[in-house]
Amino acid sequence: MAAAKRDNTAIYLKQSRTALIGILLLGAAFAIYFARDFLLPVTVACLIAMTFRPLIRWFARRGVPAWITASAFAVMLLAGGLAAGYLVSGPIAGWIADAPEIQRTFIAKIRSISGPFERFARIAEDIQNAATPAGSAGAQEVFVRGPALPALLWTAAGYPASYTVMLTGAIILSLFLMASGDLFYEKLMRVMPTFTDKKNALRFVHDVEGQVSAYLIMLTAINAGVGVAVATAFYLLGMPTAYLWAFPVFFLNFIPYAGPLAGVFLAALSSIVIFDSFSYALLAPILYTVIVTVENQLISPYLLSRRLQLNAVAILLALAFWGWIWGIVGIVVAVPLLVILKVFSGHIDALAPIGEFLGESEAETTGQAEPSVSVEKV
Repeated sequence: MAAAKRDNTAIYLKQSRTALIGILLLGAAFAIYFARDFLLPVTVACLIAMTFRPLIRWFARRGVPAWITASAFAVMLLAGGLAAGYLVSGPIAGWIADAPEIQRTFIAKIRSISGPFERFARIAEDIQNAATPAGSAGAQEVFVRGPALPALLWTAAGYPASYTVMLTGAIILSLFLMASGDLFYEKLMRVMPTFTDKKNALRFVHDVEGQVSAYLIMLTAINAGVGVAVATAFYLLGMPTAYLWAFPVFFLNFIPYAGPLAGVFLAALSSIVIFDSFSYALLAPILYTVIVTVENQLISPYLLSRRLQLNAVAILLALAFWGWIWGIVGIVVAVPLLVILKVFSGHIDALAPIGEFLGESEAETTGQAEPSVSVEKV
């Protein structure tokens, strides 16, 4: 009797703990959603600081103060953002001014392509009218309007403006995080009770920081290379202001699956408007697809650490969740946040099941797994 009572109590406690964890996760999700105006720039700032901290430490060991290196990186990011905005602003303003003409050209091209299909549609309509009894109600006319290109252009132009303040604040905050030096590590060492705990904690934060930084820097370099390659290919095709494509391709390539698809779709729309020949217009999306496929299948698996590769299900779930929480910027930072979680799960025993779920299958993973560092007391 007592044993059965103990079993029932254990089951009740387990169920209660599971329900409590579920409630906490839901509460955390809604808290992140409603606090996005505060958490989004803080998250971006932490990602920037985590990316550059190993480089700042490398320069510090060679006598360069941390605040000088951090200021140089912050100025570099701000200058790059301002330069990109300046280069993009003029052509976007021209596209918005010419939006009605662009829309008319696009509709005319689509109609010329869909001419044979319209003839088949008219034949089918004639057959349907012949089969309709006399005196019956006529078929309701359906008017298909052309795509609202001006609205799309205005929307595309509004996103950079709406996120300018957020990104500027994130860069400024990252400057203070990067310039703080090893203050965080010094505080961490002070709160650790024993020398072993101090050593494990220091190795833990250095490993996490180093792996995440290397991954993000390499991923950024790969995406920049893809942007330059696509812009160069479009320049050789004769597309006007082909250099502008380097910027959207760079950002879209941070979004797995959906980003390249959106880029190919935009390239197809633009080439249809620009080029007179439909077959020649297909070269732009085809080249875009080839470049992205080579990067995804050959370059990224070779350059990026296999230990940090993620499975497709985890990526899609992260994109959906962070896209719902934080919109476009959430989609961009979804994979970096997922990589950080995987790195943490590889060093903390309690998070090992999460790391197992996030990783690729054993058939796709090569090399030995990295030994984890137990930090249960940290």
